[in-house]
This record gives sequence, C-alpha cells and structure tokens, in this order.
Amino acid sequence: MIEPDLRTFRPEGGEIPTPVKLAVLISNKGSGTNLQAIIDAIGRGDLKAQIDLVVSDKANAKGLERARNNNISEMIMELHDRKLRSLYSSTLARTLNQEGIQIAILAGFATILDASYFNVFSGVTINVHPGILHDENDKPILFPNGKEAPDNKGKLTDNAVSLFVPYGYAGSTIHVETVEADSGPVIERTEFIELTPEDLEDLGKFYDEKLKPAEHRALKRALANPKRIFEIAGKEFPQK
Repeated sequence: MIEPDLRTFRPEGGEIPTPVKLAVLISNKGSGTNLQAIIDAIGRGDLKAQIDLVVSDKANAKGLERARNNNISEMIMELHDRKLRSLYSSTLARTLNQEGIQIAILAGFATILDASYFNVFSGVTINVHPGILHDENDKPILFPNGKEAPDNKGKLTDNAVSLFVPYGYAGSTIHVETVEADSGPVIERTEFIELTPEDLEDLGKFYDEKLKPAEHRALKRALANPKRIFEIAGKEFPQK
C-alpha cells in the first residue's frame, strides 16, 4: 500500500501546557495570515491556547516559514493520487489524534478531506469561509441594505470575493467543518463590510486590508471559547 507523501519537522524544546491544543491546516494559495493572527493573539495573551502543529498540503506554502519562525512543529502532507484520498484523510486524522489536537483550523487547506477524516478525528475541525452561511434554521441572512447575503458554498476565496459585488457588502463565516463542505454549524460571522467604489477597483486589496482582518477578529472570537465550539459541533469538550 502506498503511503501519502509525509515529511515532518520537529523543533527542539519543551511544550508549554495550555487549555486547548490547536492544529492549523494551510496551503500555498495564501500567505499564512490566519496562522499569524492566531500566533500573535496567543503571544499577546488574548487566546489561552497553543498551536502544536501546522500541516500544509503544499511544500511551498508561505505559512510554513511562519511556523518555523515561531518554533511550531510542521508537517507537509501532499496528496499525489486522488485514489488515496481516504487513506490520506484517515492518516491526517490519526496524526492529529496522536498529537492530542483538540481543534483543527482549516486556513486555506486545499485538499478535500473525505468521511474517513471526520470519522477518525476525535476533535473538532473549523473552517474560515468567505461567505455568509445560514444558521441551522436556514433563515436567510440579510445585509444592512436588505439584500440576502450569499453563502458562496463551494467557492474559492478569489471567486467568492467577486461574488459579493452585486450585494454591496461582504463577510465571512467561521463554522464547524463537516464532510459536506461549507455546510457545518455557524460559530461566528465577521461584521458586514460595505464595498466602496474604491474597493470595487481592487478587490484583492479589499480582501487583504478589510475582509481578511475581519476574518482574523472573528476567528479569535471563536477560539476564545473552545468549549462552545465543541458544544456547537455536538461533541463533549475533553477534560484533561
């Protein structure tokens, strides 16, 4: 049986005991700012947590350098054969379990994880999604101008940001990730950000300077209460 490509770096030094153990899953599309926002929040004492592992599905992800600069364990795990997706997914889940990870954060991770990941991982996986997901009652969410906010399910970030243009506002959702992508229970939403004429001229700048910082704030609000994340996911918060 062929194993997925798996390379691991382990920094020297002891671990600092913390209430919640995090893993951040990244890729090479972004620059790792979600990861950095969590690192900074922990460093300031805003979050009582520890990032024990950063996993990238691409070897050239910029977030890996952020992990190295902060003495965080890193792992590169690339899926080279789609036929091995189930093996890849369960291997990743077992690794997270072995590391004692309680919350895994999908921060641009591009590889689709199948049911074997969610069946094996004992913690909760959350996702940062560039769209306004509905609550469980499926009641539409309205922007301040009365327009129904798009959920942008299944859309990548670049496409999702452009889809906000007809609505005049943008926002993102922090939610529990499930086997059905972009469909799990909502944990937090960003504030709704109005798109100005200047924003429409450069959507990339709008995302980097306005929407992404809002995502960072929402992510930190979510992680500030890990027990609530487990409750929303329908799981029991692990007691140490």
